[in-house]
Amino acid sequence: MMVTRIVQRKKKLRHSFFFRLTTYCFLLVGCTVVGQVLQKKTVPEEDYHLWSDMLSHSISDKGGWASYSLQYDTADTLFAIATKSRKKYAFPHGTNGEFNGENWFACKQNDTLVLQDLTSGKVNYFPEISSYSFSGNGKYLILISDDQSGNQRLTVKNMLGQTVANADNINEWIWNIRKDAIAYVTGKEKVEILEIFDNFIKKEIPVLTVGAIKNLSWLNQTIAFIQNNSLRGKLYAYRLDTGKLLSFVPESCSNFPNDMSIGAGFCSVTISNDGNRIFFKLKENVPNEDTAEVVQVWNGNDKQIYPNLKMYGDFTLQDKVAVWFVESGRFLQISNREEPSALIGRTAEYALTWNEFESEPHFDGIGSRDIYVTAVQTGTKRLLLKGYPGTGMDPAFSPKGNYLSYSVNGDWWVYDFKKDEHRNITQDLGVPVRDINYDRAGQVPLYGIAGWSIDDNSLFIYDQFDIWMISADGKTKKRLTKGRENKTTFRFATSQRRLLSKFDYMDRTNAIISNSTQWILSAQNAATGYSGFYRYDGTTGARPIFWEYKRTDRVVKAKNSNAFTFISQHFDAPPELLFVDALGKVKELYRSNFQHHNYLWAKVEKVSYVVDGKPLSGVLIYPADFDSTVKYPMIVSIYERQGGSLHRYVNPTLLNENGINFTVLSSKGYFILLPDIVYEMRQTGESAKKCVLAAVDTVLLKYNVDPNRIGLTGHSFGGFETDYIIAKTDRFATAVSGAAITDLVSSYLYYNTDSATTNFWRFESQQQRMRKSLFEVLSSYLINSPILQAEGVNTPLLSWTGEEDKQVYYFQSIEYYLALRRLKKEHTLLIYPEESHTISDRKKQTDLTKRIEAWFAKYLKS
Repeated sequence: MMVTRIVQRKKKLRHSFFFRLTTYCFLLVGCTVVGQVLQKKTVPEEDYHLWSDMLSHSISDKGGWASYSLQYDTADTLFAIATKSRKKYAFPHGTNGEFNGENWFACKQNDTLVLQDLTSGKVNYFPEISSYSFSGNGKYLILISDDQSGNQRLTVKNMLGQTVANADNINEWIWNIRKDAIAYVTGKEKVEILEIFDNFIKKEIPVLTVGAIKNLSWLNQTIAFIQNNSLRGKLYAYRLDTGKLLSFVPESCSNFPNDMSIGAGFCSVTISNDGNRIFFKLKENVPNEDTAEVVQVWNGNDKQIYPNLKMYGDFTLQDKVAVWFVESGRFLQISNREEPSALIGRTAEYALTWNEFESEPHFDGIGSRDIYVTAVQTGTKRLLLKGYPGTGMDPAFSPKGNYLSYSVNGDWWVYDFKKDEHRNITQDLGVPVRDINYDRAGQVPLYGIAGWSIDDNSLFIYDQFDIWMISADGKTKKRLTKGRENKTTFRFATSQRRLLSKFDYMDRTNAIISNSTQWILSAQNAATGYSGFYRYDGTTGARPIFWEYKRTDRVVKAKNSNAFTFISQHFDAPPELLFVDALGKVKELYRSNFQHHNYLWAKVEKVSYVVDGKPLSGVLIYPADFDSTVKYPMIVSIYERQGGSLHRYVNPTLLNENGINFTVLSSKGYFILLPDIVYEMRQTGESAKKCVLAAVDTVLLKYNVDPNRIGLTGHSFGGFETDYIIAKTDRFATAVSGAAITDLVSSYLYYNTDSATTNFWRFESQQQRMRKSLFEVLSSYLINSPILQAEGVNTPLLSWTGEEDKQVYYFQSIEYYLALRRLKKEHTLLIYPEESHTISDRKKQTDLTKRIEAWFAKYLKS
């Protein structure tokens, strides 16, 4: 003890001496140092590792604590921070962080669970944990671990880390809604209930038959599950209030289909709110066939092309949806082979069914289908929507199940189940609700739906700028925001609450907006570049909380408070985590990459230009070491519209999926231009050329860019545009193209071997903007194919692709390479083995980034 104190005292004396010495030296040279500015330098490659990405974040129920994670190239760290004092806890390699009230925080460090007492600072570690969960009252922690034989163990701990209950040999488990009791399967054939109260009582559900139990579901006073005790299976419903166990036995049901059984797949059982109807899956009993393939039969009129059939099976044989009426024992099959897909409303009163392949063979991505509605109680079915477009917005049930919202021909419609009425609720709105700037082929999408009010009375929809509240009968329409006046786009940021959707056949599109709380709205003005958040209530309307020339997003709201956190960033300002308290006061919690201000950094400007009378804009990034007396080279990076990059902070790194990093390139002394491109149908290549050259010409008139040292680059669709443009103009000193479509004919006739789907829709109804088939407008496919224009290429080209790219088949790049080789053009092709449409391996990412940088330096640097 004495030795320790002496050492500590010596350290203090030594620190005190250095402090006095430093102060003395500063006073001696102070006159010469004051007024001088430390010289900054551009970011060298050896310092790239200092940068991190700010990833997911969360907030405690009352907003007293927030969390965020920082990911570096080699590691990541999770943090919990107090929103008032900024007291902080760090968890290296932490994942799956979760707050328990305002006093506890848990996360995983590899396979160890860390439980942090946020008040006292004490911490408990629980090794070999696969998952965890807190009880509803926050007093207990559920831990799931794997034993040596591969079985799971469920352990209940109090917040002191003491074990208060456990269960062994667990196969699956589920909370009730209040999270104060757990049902679990133990020993594969027994179901027990564990009450998470002070007494921790265990109760066994008296299942009399033998067989593996799966697919636990628990809602209110009913627990349901499947037992595999026969060829067809068995379905159970246990009533907690009466202790009564009811069962559905297919062999005892006269109308149960002979060629089906109860399916025990993932999340296949769900319970209606009243507990009287249990929905489950029916599995087709298809005999096993000899898989030895003698010949592949590709029939031109088949609903599925052969590879799709082989990969996914016959779509008509997919699992069907059925319902068991618990009290009466009645059975109703809802979907069938004619309409194999189903969607059940939350109240389980109505079900929609359709056939996704009804209009096959079709060529527009997702074909039209007839949608039928079935009244679950009576089983009565009728046609609801005839020829509903697959590219339309998915129909959505209202929370109480009285209505269905859907879109047709650029308008929002509401169907009233009780009155059997269809109503167009936006036809006389006075403003369009479809995207007026959409310039791809196919159906024009709508701006979107925010959700239904909790009482079913109103639907909230978006136009280009504003939020509208429209009554279900369409008679009352109220514009909630005033964005159109100054071209500010408002959207809900936190007022929506997604309903739980564990089951793939339950309504998964609906969102509820509560009228009883204040709403947080996001706001963005694309013209000025400002964005932020507003608070809205019915009395005062929308009031600004935060409004700056930055990018603001990733809002997370506290469950029991109007407090929230969000991320703010600018190209020259690293991402920061900001906290807004319940009164609307904004506070910075953490600013990432503090080393940023030690280096020279690029500034960004918007560039405006006009193409065919249409005003467009681009983003121009300056060289980090910009000198107004110097002419710089410029790299033009293209895709479609890229205005979203104006405020995006880019870490300097060699780990880039497409080999391009704007911060690295600006630090190497380049301007970078990101122009917006608009398109005319069947003139995609020419449209790109026209917009890109207009943007370049505008930059040359105003900025210090050397017209003889401009490069062009693009990836995927941007790669296609790059290859086309250099075949039509010699304005660029060099170009880099990644994973590009080069031959529209062969690409049109290609099928994606990952998804086993054809490529027709990409051309006729999407990005390539052909609108018609290859055989209807053959000349358009030919003139837009870079490979057929290759003779005009005089620009040195570096192109790259992944050898496993199934999205844009890598032979597209090889075809272009062979064409340029035959024409004796200057060209280098890079093919990365075991990589797909983007590069995922870090070593290969570094290789690609360095090769692209060296290529540009060779042709653009003096």
